Amino acid sequence: RDAQHNGTYDFTGQLDRMQPIIEPYDLAFYNQETILAGAIAPASNYPRFNTPTQFGDAMLDAGFNLVSLANNHTNDMGVKGILASDVYWKSRPQAVTAGAYATKADSEAVHVYQLNGIKYGFLAYTYGINGTYLAEENAYMVDRINLAKMESDCNALRPLVDVLIVSVHFGSEYVNYPNTYQKNVVNKLASLNVDIVIGNHAHAIQPIQWIGKTLVYYALGNFISGQDGTERLIGLTSAIQINKTVWGNETIVTLSNLRADLNFTYYNKSKLNVRVYPWDEVTEKLVPNKAAWEAKYLAIVNAYGADITFGGVRK
Repeated sequence: RDAQHNGTYDFTGQLDRMQPIIEPYDLAFYNQETILAGAIAPASNYPRFNTPTQFGDAMLDAGFNLVSLANNHTNDMGVKGILASDVYWKSRPQAVTAGAYATKADSEAVHVYQLNGIKYGFLAYTYGINGTYLAEENAYMVDRINLAKMESDCNALRPLVDVLIVSVHFGSEYVNYPNTYQKNVVNKLASLNVDIVIGNHAHAIQPIQWIGKTLVYYALGNFISGQDGTERLIGLTSAIQINKTVWGNETIVTLSNLRADLNFTYYNKSKLNVRVYPWDEVTEKLVPNKAAWEAKYLAIVNAYGADITFGGVRK
């Protein structure tokens, strides 16, 4: 609510402390949990979200440019909402999106992107859409987790790109470790030579894991949140360096310099004055027992052998 002024919205002040961290990176991912359907319906909260498009602008201004649109809230505003979201994102060509589509042709297209001489592909899937109705003829509009389809999609992209990134919206909410379903999906993607798997849905931080050469984030927690409880207000920011070397006819792509840190969403007792803080700017006043929270999440992140320390995401 504090982002609304005189009938317009401006969310940039909520993200200004994170912009110096996000913006320097060439590629920066986030999951757009709420549909950006804008003016087709009033802005709305749980359980059916509709978010002003100005929030997307603020995230892009902060430096994000790789956006998953596939999650359990994608159909909150129905087909009209997905179409309105599509219009918005197509008007923002600096952003690469995946997971929700206006046409069947869009959903079936194989998209290859290039940045700094590195070709990459991006796919996104969700476990479901909260039981909302999407007619069979519109089923293509939201990519659902289906191992056979995911294999087909990955096999179509893998020979064309240096790096393949897949976002998956899955798992149990508010728990810090992945369930068997998550592990099965991730192992399948690793077997398809996906380079980076980025999970969300838990609203809680879960481990980072290497499965062979595949980097897996099971869940990043909340980047910006109005949920209750400190654990719902702490998220994970992570960075990885992508290296490409060409030796004659051979191209070698490696991931290195894995880093991670925490971030925290502040709001006052009226849930106003929302602002996301990088962890190195978080005080004991903002997060009492800050060191204990940090130790807890460091143990969780490293539970599957990631072997990283927090800090170092500032470039």
